[in-house]
Amino acid sequence: MNGTVQTAAPAACFGAIHLDLIAHAKEPIQRETSTPSTMRGMPGGVATNVARGLAKLGVPVALSGALGDDGDGAALRSILGREQLNLYGVRTLPLPTGRYVALHDPDGSLAAAVVDTDITESLDASLARDLSPAARAAGLWFIEANLPQTVLQALAGVTGDRLLVADAVSNAKAERLLPILQRLDILFVNRGEAARLTGLTPDAPQDKLGSALRALGPKAVVISAGAEPLFWSKEEESGQLLPPPAMVHDVTGAGDALMAGTLAGIARNLPFADSLEKGLAAAALTLAVTGAVAAGLSWAALEALPSASAPR
Repeated sequence: MNGTVQTAAPAACFGAIHLDLIAHAKEPIQRETSTPSTMRGMPGGVATNVARGLAKLGVPVALSGALGDDGDGAALRSILGREQLNLYGVRTLPLPTGRYVALHDPDGSLAAAVVDTDITESLDASLARDLSPAARAAGLWFIEANLPQTVLQALAGVTGDRLLVADAVSNAKAERLLPILQRLDILFVNRGEAARLTGLTPDAPQDKLGSALRALGPKAVVISAGAEPLFWSKEEESGQLLPPPAMVHDVTGAGDALMAGTLAGIARNLPFADSLEKGLAAAALTLAVTGAVAAGLSWAALEALPSASAPR
């Protein structure tokens, strides 16, 4: 099953396109002093990470968003083009290209991060009107809450009968999805984002968080919790999956890899739970490397990894 998915309706991803600067400290990071580290720059942004993952997993994918008219923007356009992403929906604007800076402690955990999303925040509802041909042809749309609420609503309004999948991105941005929850086919959140949307506490039982989210309208929800069991609910079914063991080098992009792997499974018409297993496998691969998309990510690599299991 490796190779390009034979489908007349590929995927389209709408959202942030960043230059990620990923620093790995050689000793624990402390405030008000410099820390020896290694640094790498690479493409980033939730929609970009998901699109890059889908491309590596054999799913034709179009990306829509904005790059700045600067050197970072030109470099990212070149890199993403070589990765076979369709970029006809990517605008060039007279603003700095978005940036994400992550500082990791030696154990791979995230000590701090900052992000500049001004260029993505500047997008308006015309993103939903001026669709590229590839985005129009896509049968699955992925959107994320780095986009302004007006853009999210505009995209949801023209989705038609496509599958619409959304990521809440962060506690602060999750509420941007509230007006469109009833249109979503799949909603990805973590515990904090689920709490922000439902008014429950982050430590509430996952099934309670899931039920409260489903009551708000999404046809399916996925609640991730790092190395703890992932919870999912779709139609009348629900369950938990324990992520496979992973060596943690860098947590950047693990959640995005989960979504890319899951959507690649859906593109191959796998059952929802089986698709989530592929997503967890993709996340495990990503945790072991620097950056949001593992160089060795492929459908064959996912099939070779141990499957996720239900918690005992």
